[in-house]
Amino acid sequence: MRTIRLIRLAKGFLILFLVSAFLTAFHQWTYSNVPLFTQYLIKTLLAQPGIADGNVAVGEVHLPAFLISYFSQTADVLEIIMRVALSLLVLQVFRFSLRFVEMWTKGLLSEKMGERMRIRLYGHIQDLNYEFHNKTDTGDLIQRCTSDIETTTGFLAGRSLDIIHLIATLFFGAYQLMLINPTMVWVTLAIVPFVAVSSTIYFVKIDKIFMKIETTESKMMTVVQENLSGSRVVRAFANEAFEIDKMDTKNREYANALKRANKIIAIYWGIMDFIGISQYLIIIAVGVYYVQNGQMDAAGVVTSLALVGMLIWPIRGLGRIINDFGKALVASDRINEILDKPSEYLNDGTEKPSIQGGIEFDDVSFKFPDTEEHLLKKVKFKIQAGQTVAIIGRTGSGKSTIINLLLKMYDYQDGDIKIDGISLRSINKKHIRSQVGVVLQDPFLYSKTVFENIAIAHKNVDKDRVYNAAVTAALEKDIKTFKQGYDTVVGEKGTTLSGGQKQRVAIARVLVADKPILIFDDALSAVDTKTDMMIREALAHKNYKHTTIIITHRITTAKEADQIIVLDQGNIEAIGTHDELAKQDGLYRKLWDIQGKLEKEFQALLKAGENDAA
Repeated sequence: MRTIRLIRLAKGFLILFLVSAFLTAFHQWTYSNVPLFTQYLIKTLLAQPGIADGNVAVGEVHLPAFLISYFSQTADVLEIIMRVALSLLVLQVFRFSLRFVEMWTKGLLSEKMGERMRIRLYGHIQDLNYEFHNKTDTGDLIQRCTSDIETTTGFLAGRSLDIIHLIATLFFGAYQLMLINPTMVWVTLAIVPFVAVSSTIYFVKIDKIFMKIETTESKMMTVVQENLSGSRVVRAFANEAFEIDKMDTKNREYANALKRANKIIAIYWGIMDFIGISQYLIIIAVGVYYVQNGQMDAAGVVTSLALVGMLIWPIRGLGRIINDFGKALVASDRINEILDKPSEYLNDGTEKPSIQGGIEFDDVSFKFPDTEEHLLKKVKFKIQAGQTVAIIGRTGSGKSTIINLLLKMYDYQDGDIKIDGISLRSINKKHIRSQVGVVLQDPFLYSKTVFENIAIAHKNVDKDRVYNAAVTAALEKDIKTFKQGYDTVVGEKGTTLSGGQKQRVAIARVLVADKPILIFDDALSAVDTKTDMMIREALAHKNYKHTTIIITHRITTAKEADQIIVLDQGNIEAIGTHDELAKQDGLYRKLWDIQGKLEKEFQALLKAGENDAA
């Protein structure tokens, strides 16, 4: 079953594989004729009967009849040698040309197969649900998309053709050797049952070890990925020594697994080499015996030894094929493990309505699959299109979960969510996500210029639109301080920017996209109060209206919203305007009593500063 699933990964490349297989087999047929030229030359030089007089019996040397006829047209030994050498040269040129085409075809098969497999796996990962990405290590996924793909395609496009090579070599080599001396064939092939048993035992043992190697390598890759991604945190806490020790532990586990594999491989190859050399000695002894008894000539013995190599070394190479087969099975299992996971779009809505921005939560309840505790409990509220709504609450109260449900990252169990009166369940996932712009607390920026990061979703966007978005996001002044302005490269994940600058780039990026629904998931947490106020005022006075949802811990950010929703332990505690909620007992009033005083002090300081400047 595992083998069948491995082979299925090569689907779509049958014709290219068959062409490669034919070229491989044909090449081995041409190679099996090369030792026969040597046999003919030796017979000529030793002036065996039927050779010196220029009349060579076809049955003695089993080259094609037209070649025997061509060699026998003269009785001059030197001319015969020249004709044999010329013919062999032509054959070798033909063989090497054929070999070039064969290797080019194999390379094409390998690269095309790897390309398609990577795209298929990577594309499927894109279609897996939010929960999968939350629980899966990035380093593990990187390994599956790189080394596991290479291992799998290396076997399917390489070692599987080596099996064809092995079979063709054994067949043509045994055929040619059978014509010279059948006993030589049986002596050579007598080792096959032992090799088959040894290879089976070897495969069973090495398969388990390769699984361990893949697991330990995956863990090591995860440590590397986490360390590189969190390098700033590591340095901030002077935690380099701990990270090195952690890497050393995983690296040692990986090295130990490789050592165990190499030990078994060394034992197996040592035994196979010993058997191969022993077979050669036995064949030589048999050849000497037959020569002494007049049943073979020297030419036959030399040719037999060359042909025996076509039988012994492919059998020896079976170990390498089994070795790579074990690796490929483990790697393909890891690839199929991802491909077997259902796409989140299997159960999807079909409607793609024009979105205006009206949102309604009607007694919505939600819990994660691994718990019985509901995170949201009969949440009910309504947002009019074009409104600005703030959602506040303690950590873990379900604020971000509301956003994830709205984006169909998770499916709610009870109640319903409606967009412009249409059930969210019936709306296509990609469509609703394309209509919602989200700015996260820790936005992801690409290692591109500031301009490219703002216009990431619109390659041919008008420059003025990008500049206006930067002004609205209070980013314009910062950009002017950069030496290269909008052409400044921000570095991987925006490491050259401050947290507030990254958030404002992300805000500008969403504004350029101009979606009917905007969501700020604590996206102003890293900016100061003054910048926060500037951004909110710019958003409020923009000449295009969005339905805006702001998740925040700042009352100063929430108080100017058209509506404020207060969440507490998955329940709606209160809904209203700032003036209404500030007068009611509850969480909002407690927060306002603390933060309101700070805002008044800040406003007083700001006003005093303006008066001093005047």
